[in-house]
Amino acid sequence: MERVPLRQYLSLLAYYLKPQWFRVTLLAVFMFGGIGLSLLNPQILRYFIDTAKAGGALRNLLIAGGLFLVVGIFGQIVTLISSYLGQDVGWRSTNRMRGDLALHCLNLDMSFHHQYTPGEMVERVDGDTTALSNFFSEFVLQVVGSTFLLAGVVIMVSREDWRVGVALTAFVVVAFLIYNLIRSIAVPAYTAEREGYSKLYGFIEERLIGIEDIRTNGANAYTMDRFYDVNSDAYRRVLRSQIMGEIVQAITRIMFALGLAISMGMGIYLYREGGFTIGTVFLVVQYTAMLRHPLDQISRQLNDLQRATAGLQRIESLQRTTPRIQDGTETLSASGAISIEFDNVTFSYIEGDPVLEKVSFNLEPGRVLGLLGRTGSGKTTITRLLFRFYEPNIGEIRLDGTAIAKLQLDSLRQHVGLVTQDVQLFYATVRDNITLFNAEITDAQILAVIEELGMSSWYASLPKGLDTVITSGGLSAGEAQLLAFARVFLKDPGIIILDEPSSRLDPATEQQIDRAVQKLLHNRTGIIIAHRLGTVERVNEIMILEDGEIREYGDREHLVKNPDSRFSQLLKTGLEELTYSQA
Repeated sequence: MERVPLRQYLSLLAYYLKPQWFRVTLLAVFMFGGIGLSLLNPQILRYFIDTAKAGGALRNLLIAGGLFLVVGIFGQIVTLISSYLGQDVGWRSTNRMRGDLALHCLNLDMSFHHQYTPGEMVERVDGDTTALSNFFSEFVLQVVGSTFLLAGVVIMVSREDWRVGVALTAFVVVAFLIYNLIRSIAVPAYTAEREGYSKLYGFIEERLIGIEDIRTNGANAYTMDRFYDVNSDAYRRVLRSQIMGEIVQAITRIMFALGLAISMGMGIYLYREGGFTIGTVFLVVQYTAMLRHPLDQISRQLNDLQRATAGLQRIESLQRTTPRIQDGTETLSASGAISIEFDNVTFSYIEGDPVLEKVSFNLEPGRVLGLLGRTGSGKTTITRLLFRFYEPNIGEIRLDGTAIAKLQLDSLRQHVGLVTQDVQLFYATVRDNITLFNAEITDAQILAVIEELGMSSWYASLPKGLDTVITSGGLSAGEAQLLAFARVFLKDPGIIILDEPSSRLDPATEQQIDRAVQKLLHNRTGIIIAHRLGTVERVNEIMILEDGEIREYGDREHLVKNPDSRFSQLLKTGLEELTYSQA
């Protein structure tokens, strides 16, 4: 795996740390204050030992002991504050990055989201940014701080004897060279580890979603076999990365033991020569022992940098993925019903396998179109193109005469509403489920919509009103669809798309849904994807799709009266062979 250039890290740091310059400054002050206190303590101990050996005054020994205690306590306080500030800076930065990545993913094309499971995307957005947390909070300050501590140790030792200073300087230089050589040794292993977690989370997420099918088909054993395979693969990847990390740590320990041996040998030699006192020998050994912390810090930071490199490369790969669908510049200013025009539209999800071929129709404002067709005929694809989730390969789609490619996506989707059979509910309050977490919508607006949709009795049964939390399975299919209608009412779009809103419901709920549909379609243009012929009784026009082409299209009343029309034949025979589930 290629090494990430230093300027890339610096650019990332500058972007995410700049808004936190005050916290970063405080962190630097406390961190460098801690370095100064660390360099002071051995001097106090040297004084204490030499004074005690020389028979110095008890008062001086007590003062030295008290000062050592105060410096130690104050040093721990500084360390605690530094740790807090470091975590605060790190999480603020990574949370901002999570937000940026989440927004980026939401803006990517649907084709991208079909390539990855939600579990994989969670690992990308959360796992990889977590790996960068330490990089944001501590890396630069810890590495710079450790470097200053190393320099301070060398200077303090050189003041005692230049030969010891030269020896420790050579040791530090060699250590840096070795660390630089092993800098990227573990990056491939850490990248593989993150990929392993991504696959594991994706597998778990898929199986949890399909738990009913797994149980009803007796696939528990097969699912567990597959889980063990995926989990074992993740385990091997983690084990490999941990081993690589331990190798890096082992090199640090070996380097420290070597440096300590050098200082002890030279200290003994200089003591015998009369150049050092016992206190000075202890001072040199103590300063050398202090090298372990900065060397461990540098090693750990480089180790974390390797993890950050793996995460950063995956994040950059995600950020380099750009949507093919570019936002337009125009807005839809129309209020009320909006015309829809498909002009010779051809589209395929897979090149060479068209789902729609040369589809053309014009739906006037306020008219309702019923879409019929077998599975795979292209019914749902028409609605996806209308939302501009995908771009037509050929042809153009226009709303009120404006090509949707020229419209701002927010404006386009604000004017088109969709209600599906499977309504997405969130573990949140009724208020948040209806408004989709839009705090600008008032309770009065929500209650007015509930009243208009005839949901007052249901609302009265809620224990906490709009503050009632909706749990998994907490609403029936009909209640969920009525809630979805409420969402669309609040949105007040000019175009409504309904995916068989009354299927699989009991008669009483179906009547309530039908009344809500009539209110929703009033003074709006509508498209109803019909899975049953009874649903299209309320439409103005009928379109029958087959193999991506329009087989029949026209005014519903005209088609009913025409005995040769396919729609008329379906009504006479009572067959619903064309009205299966979504394309």
